[in-house]
Amino acid sequence: MRVLAITNMYPSEKRPGWGSFVQSQVESLRKAGVDIDVLVINGYSSKLEYVKAIGRMRRMLRECRYDLIHAHYGLSGLVARFQFSVPVVVSFCGDDLYGHSDAKGRARLTSRPLAWIHRHLSYFVDASIVKSKAMNTLLPRPIAKVISNGVDMDMFRPLDKQACREELELDPERTYILFPYASNRPRKNFASLKEAVRRLHVNSPDRTIEILTIAGESQHRIPLYMNAADLLVLPSFWEGSPNAVKEAMACNMKIVASDTGDVRDRLDGVPGTAICGTDPESIAAAISAVLADNRDGSRREAVAELEIGKVADRVIEVYSSVLRRAKKDRGVLMIVENLPVPFDRRVWQEAKALTAAGWNVAIICPKRGKYTASRETIDEIEIYRHSLPEARSAIGYPFEYGIAFFWQLFLAARIYLTRGFRIIHACNPPDLIFLVAAPFKLLGVKFIFDHHDLCPELAVSKFGLGRKQAAIQRALRFLERATFRLADASIATNESYKSVAIRRGGMHPDRVHVVRSAPDLKLWQPAGLDPSLRAGGSHLVGYVGVMGPQEGLSNLLASIAYIVHKLGRRDIRFVLIGDGSELQALQSEAMTRRVDPWVEFTGRVSDHDLIRILSSCDICVNPDLATPFNDLSSMNKIVEYMALGKPIVQVDLAEGRFTAGEASVGAAPDDPIDFAEKIITLLADKEKMEQMGSAARERVADTLSWDRQVPQLLACYAQVASHKNETRRYTWSRQSKMPTELGPTNLLEDDHG
Repeated sequence: MRVLAITNMYPSEKRPGWGSFVQSQVESLRKAGVDIDVLVINGYSSKLEYVKAIGRMRRMLRECRYDLIHAHYGLSGLVARFQFSVPVVVSFCGDDLYGHSDAKGRARLTSRPLAWIHRHLSYFVDASIVKSKAMNTLLPRPIAKVISNGVDMDMFRPLDKQACREELELDPERTYILFPYASNRPRKNFASLKEAVRRLHVNSPDRTIEILTIAGESQHRIPLYMNAADLLVLPSFWEGSPNAVKEAMACNMKIVASDTGDVRDRLDGVPGTAICGTDPESIAAAISAVLADNRDGSRREAVAELEIGKVADRVIEVYSSVLRRAKKDRGVLMIVENLPVPFDRRVWQEAKALTAAGWNVAIICPKRGKYTASRETIDEIEIYRHSLPEARSAIGYPFEYGIAFFWQLFLAARIYLTRGFRIIHACNPPDLIFLVAAPFKLLGVKFIFDHHDLCPELAVSKFGLGRKQAAIQRALRFLERATFRLADASIATNESYKSVAIRRGGMHPDRVHVVRSAPDLKLWQPAGLDPSLRAGGSHLVGYVGVMGPQEGLSNLLASIAYIVHKLGRRDIRFVLIGDGSELQALQSEAMTRRVDPWVEFTGRVSDHDLIRILSSCDICVNPDLATPFNDLSSMNKIVEYMALGKPIVQVDLAEGRFTAGEASVGAAPDDPIDFAEKIITLLADKEKMEQMGSAARERVADTLSWDRQVPQLLACYAQVASHKNETRRYTWSRQSKMPTELGPTNLLEDDHG
């Protein structure tokens, strides 16, 4: 691993103690096997040095291949971010986030804008390191790694006090307080310490107390001062994680320090230490108490976890994590518009599978439901969410899509600049995301189209047919064709969708990969029966899915009404799981049909509760309307039912029939009475239910489970990522256009399955 460290703090002949903690970390990383070079910015001499450092950095990057850059301090991080070819880690040190202090401990107005910039720099780097939890709270996204500076336990160790005093020519009888900085640094609050010592002189005139300050000393001499003094006092207005406190503890020194940074975490309960305020009275009281505290206790042991080698290992863990996630050649950007992630189970499974295979995955999706965080990292997958109003009518879709396009393009550009990606993976609906991918294609980014829904057929299901609808159909078919034409490869959810990609989209067959939506059988294990769900009934029938117009749920309620009122079967309970635009209307319809005592609408539930509820069902149902879209689409609910070993009653549609196989009974399309009769007949045949349940679980395990789909997904990525690929992307031509209207007959291939 080769690292370029960029820092504006590093020891030199003129300033031998300046940034010694950075030098210590660099040396400890070298001992741990990291090949590390250092670019020092002499920013204290001139701010122009930061501008010059950008050129120096870029020259070093041209001359040597670095795996990452580690910048120390916010200003150094800004320099490091003036390139996008190498990942950047920034260690924030304290003043860069807090600002510079005036004599009263307030951040100077002139330093606040720069502190704000430093805080927001954390958005644009691959990882941030802070010295304390308190510093982490200053960041707009408090997800930085908290790693305090390490302590060289060999250098900072207990020494003979009298010998150290002799070497420093100090009075052996005097009481010395060590203030380990120059006295002219306002943030360190020397004035209050000086006043506190004056008050101690007034109260105890027989005791001579002197303050030792340190300025311009090299680091190897600091242990002499720490072992020669009686205690260290650090009454700072603020700190990140003061090195002097930890180094003094390693020397087993008594300590008084103000409650800043991680001081309380370090000193809490440690004998011979005290937390003080920043006022003279509090400082004086704490000094008196600590000087009188003669309890035994090793302060050195309390800081052993910060041994510099152990801290180096933690820094290397950050490096390794960044390199795993941020290699540009393995970067993937997934874009989803209609559902948040990880709620969209298919997208989340794909993202996790790609991450496990070594891809660095980021996802753009909308904020919905409980998923409202603008950015978060889950299982090493970066998720970027944006606000998006949900269209409730045809006229609202252009508004929704326009806002989605803006955010997708904005976030994609930001992600490309900050972490890079090689592939855009777009998940429809709608068939508009190719517009986001198009400009990145010019930069060499590959484009994979994950074809979740047939948008032209979906529009027919939602809006019907007519003159206006015909115009919408033509537009949707144009967008679908344009998406396929831009794609380097496409992913189909079944063979019917693959046929659409080939015939209607013009994709070459070798460029279309079938990856079915499927449950992970490690998670989808049948749970025990929960009798309370039956509410006193003998049977429980389950449904899970979107509560929308094309799901046929009104027909299902008609079937339930027939079962309850016509057949007199009041021993069957129905549980309908899910949410959607029609939920309230369906609840009202259930009351109108007088079946609400037998029907429970749960709304959206967690995966845990979903598995628990479905496991308690005797059978599950799929009442989809007989539309071209439903006929050709593989519904997630079918495979989820099968994963739990549930027999199914469903409307007899092509893809549903193929997916379920022997695990389902088909009812006539749009016939609530036939659907009801099929439910009653199946519930009466326990032996058949058991056979169908076994067939369902077996088919999922052998063919349809998620672990069977992952190889196809990775094969698609391997094909797109390959530099040498002679397969044509398209077969479409004017002479080979497919028919305008498509049905199951001309869509289903002979090898369907």
